[in-house]
Amino acid sequence: MKYLVLLLVVLGGIWWLRQQRPERPSKPTDPRPGPQVMVACTQCGVHLPEYDAVQGHLGFYCSEAHRQRLET
Repeated sequence: MKYLVLLLVVLGGIWWLRQQRPERPSKPTDPRPGPQVMVACTQCGVHLPEYDAVQGHLGFYCSEAHRQRLET
């Protein structure tokens, strides 16, 4: 009987500790679900999502350095 009471006290303590923990933030969802439009860098030809590309007068670039190299 005393083991049953001890088990209930331990389980109650575990339940109480779990209730005191702060709730974990949910995983951030990707703002771009599903297929994405891929573009090629005008300078080097690397393909990357349009969302991540740098747009210039002559097209898309993989970085600001490549945009500046061709458009200056």
